[in-house]
Amino acid sequence: MLVERNVVIIAKNARPTSAAAADAIWGRSGSIRRTIFEHLSRKGMFGATDQEMEKELHIEGNSLRPSRLTLERDGLIMDTQTTRPNLKGHQCIVWRVSEAEQVLL
Repeated sequence: MLVERNVVIIAKNARPTSAAAADAIWGRSGSIRRTIFEHLSRKGMFGATDQEMEKELHIEGNSLRPSRLTLERDGLIMDTQTTRPNLKGHQCIVWRVSEAEQVLL
């Protein structure tokens, strides 16, 4: 399943510590992607911000955000073009499963 595949994005100019962290998570990235995708599937049209997912899934942002990015790049989730405030009051993107994936669920 596309959601469960291991994907890690490492920038060309990544610092050695960032590259090492990405390499270390390689074998678990598929399960993080699946967890995020399933969570957003349950959220439906309401979706979730990164901070909401961090709190609800107990996944640190530095692991959640790169995995969420790969789901977006694969077209499995999408930016809803809406925002909600985080704990500091800053507006954050609300994510949800893409329309094409909703049909398959």
